[in-house]
Amino acid sequence: MCQPVRREVSLMAVALIKWCLKRLLPGVLVCAVLGGGAWWLHHQGWQAGFAAAKSAGDMALASEKTAHADERQKASEATTAALLAAKRVEAAQRSRADGLAAQLNDKNHELERAQALLRLGISKAISDDNSANGSCGFNGLGPHGLQLYARALGYTGGGDARTGDK
Repeated sequence: MCQPVRREVSLMAVALIKWCLKRLLPGVLVCAVLGGGAWWLHHQGWQAGFAAAKSAGDMALASEKTAHADERQKASEATTAALLAAKRVEAAQRSRADGLAAQLNDKNHELERAQALLRLGISKAISDDNSANGSCGFNGLGPHGLQLYARALGYTGGGDARTGDK
């Protein structure tokens, strides 16, 4: 008795399997194929969208980097130009200052020579005035001293101190 039941169960199982293979398997396979295809299409679309977005983002980033590099380059060139202009102005001012210093030095030497000549002239004028008056000392400006004073002030007379000519 056990055997026929077992055989029936096994026949039923085989019939059930056959029925599932005929009726359910094609639907399951169609669903699996459709689901797999949908997943593949979705994945391909996502990949394509991601690649397009990444490409657009990379291009925007490269454009931004280029613009930033151009800005830095322009700022650097402007700074360099300003620095060169400042150096040119500095060199011109230094040259002008050197020239003015040389002129001042020349004028100082000229004034020192003029002062030395005036000191010598004053000493000579005083001694000439004292010797012209004899042995008594001259008190004040004598004719030689007055002539020296007039020349120092820039008066042009060309007079002779001995004759009283102005």
